[in-house]
Amino acid sequence: RRGLFGHSGTAEREPARLGQHVRLSFSARDVVKFQDAGEKAPARVTLANLGLLGPEGPMPLHLTRWVLDRLSQRWFTGADAEQTSDTTFVDFVNILQHRMIALYYRAWADAHPAVQIERSVGGRVRAMLEAMAGIGLPGTQDPELDTVRLRQAGSLANQVE
Repeated sequence: RRGLFGHSGTAEREPARLGQHVRLSFSARDVVKFQDAGEKAPARVTLANLGLLGPEGPMPLHLTRWVLDRLSQRWFTGADAEQTSDTTFVDFVNILQHRMIALYYRAWADAHPAVQIERSVGGRVRAMLEAMAGIGLPGTQDPELDTVRLRQAGSLANQVE
């Protein structure tokens, strides 16, 4: 079973492998490419704005230029530029920064209630609504009524001004 980004503990249990699209310009989008999982390879998400390289990254720009130079040279024979360029340094950096990007996303998701509600656990928002409804208090444990109480607590939360 695959876990959530940043909560899984190991890269094998993450929903996808996270990596960086190397460039020198600022990007207008976050996700550059999504590659479905293969038989043995996990799904891959290539991001533009997070990573060690590029204009937003902490590494010097001359290192990014060097990596782009290596990517633009054709080292192997083949039709696809992605298969013929030297991606060893980018692959190595992506190994290092996968966990960094996953933990960044975890911190971002934990701070946004809308993301917490979309997950099955509900997060802090659900815990606050359960506290407003009195769910979990001694003498009020009735699983059948918990959903009704939770819905009523949501109605109360909408009336706060």
